[in-house]
Amino acid sequence: MIARTSRPLAPFVLLLVMAAAAAAWLMPGPVLASDPVEEAVKRLVERELGADATQHRISVSVGQLDPRVRLTPCERAEPFVPPGSRLWGRGQVGIRCTSGASWMVRLPVNVQVFASVPVAVQPLSAGAVIAATDFRLEEAELTREQAPLVSDPATLVGRQLTRPVAAGHAFRVDSVRVPPSVNAGDPVQILVTGQGFTLAGSGVALAPASEGQVLRARTDTGRVVAGTLRDRTIEVRL
Repeated sequence: MIARTSRPLAPFVLLLVMAAAAAAWLMPGPVLASDPVEEAVKRLVERELGADATQHRISVSVGQLDPRVRLTPCERAEPFVPPGSRLWGRGQVGIRCTSGASWMVRLPVNVQVFASVPVAVQPLSAGAVIAATDFRLEEAELTREQAPLVSDPATLVGRQLTRPVAAGHAFRVDSVRVPPSVNAGDPVQILVTGQGFTLAGSGVALAPASEGQVLRARTDTGRVVAGTLRDRTIEVRL
């Protein structure tokens, strides 16, 4: 869903379609129900964001052209994303004349993406295992965050925090993990498989790890091995 914002661009549009430049910048005109340039930029944002444009609430604000710039009248102008730019937060969008003249300008743009995300209802410490009662859903602006946020509450329950989360704050993707199924010092089984042979033994985990992660362990003979952890067994393939 695209939320419309009323940032007047009528002077710029008049410059694109009329030859009377100076007067268009200074004389007030009627308020347009739909600004062609802003609408074109919004469609560009929808196309660039893909699925996010339909799953989240999006607000697009397009700034004004520098009034000192004078452009040749243009029959058709199209917006584009300048190289190195991203339609996420504050940035720039390009406007290119494709018929009637040959020029290109850039306009400031602010693309805000909002989504319903889980936020903590109380302060949570690092190492805490998240329960369904620890969060509620609130709308947050994703484009203001420095890192991706967890959007699906189902993926939070049972996860462990790697850093504290203050009350009212959202959960960053990099701040949660699957709780380790093995901790440092826990006894583990070791299964070594090679071509034509299999050896089984026991050892002690040297670090915490979750299912499917690589875990290092010290065998009963003092040798350190590393393999994939599956059901408290380290699988080592030679």
